[in-house]
Amino acid sequence: MDRLRRALIEGLAACEVFLLLALTLLLLWLAGPAAAQLPGDAPRYLPQLQHELAAAWPDVAPRAWVPALIEQESLWRVNATLRTAREHGCGFGQFTRAYDAGGRIRFDALAEMRALDPGLAGWSWADCARPEYQLRAVVVKLRMHDRQCQPLMHENRQVKACAAAMYNGGAGSVAKRVRSCSLVAGCDPGTWFGHLDHQCPQSRERAAGYAESFCEINSKYPARVEARMPKYMETMR
Repeated sequence: MDRLRRALIEGLAACEVFLLLALTLLLLWLAGPAAAQLPGDAPRYLPQLQHELAAAWPDVAPRAWVPALIEQESLWRVNATLRTAREHGCGFGQFTRAYDAGGRIRFDALAEMRALDPGLAGWSWADCARPEYQLRAVVVKLRMHDRQCQPLMHENRQVKACAAAMYNGGAGSVAKRVRSCSLVAGCDPGTWFGHLDHQCPQSRERAAGYAESFCEINSKYPARVEARMPKYMETMR
């Protein structure tokens, strides 16, 4: 009898462990994006990003590349701000206003984006971090750079790397890399990784207010975006 009672108790304990494990797995599945530990305000605003992609760039691939780039820019913090002596950046996409040595504005990203998309007509520096403008502008700007890179690069991964580098350092910077690469034996101007990322038109001196030189930042930027993509693969399918 004692042996039977002990067997029953052990059986019930095993069932409890099984049920607890099953419940844990169910809760993790239901948690979805939260289980992936998405950064900052990503869980709240990824649906808005999905909406902007559906409206302006439905065939982008891989879709996880776009939120990964936003993470690289701002860690998905709505009010992320960059301030140095030479520029002011704000919001998810860190759109910037740059200044010359005399403090005069030499570049205004918001003005550039308003000219590209009528839907951004109301965007101003007074509300530069406004999420719906930021997300729309990121999609529009990346789509533009993707189209600029398509004739230059061999395949989609290299196109996305090229577009990310343009987003970070400007189209002119990538064009200089392509020209420089074309003059170097063994360098393929249609490939970013291992080729264009080794060409560097920007300053190699550490920039004031930054941990690296602009050369290093721009060269490493596409790979850093790629490294952030896996956590968005499921969410952005």
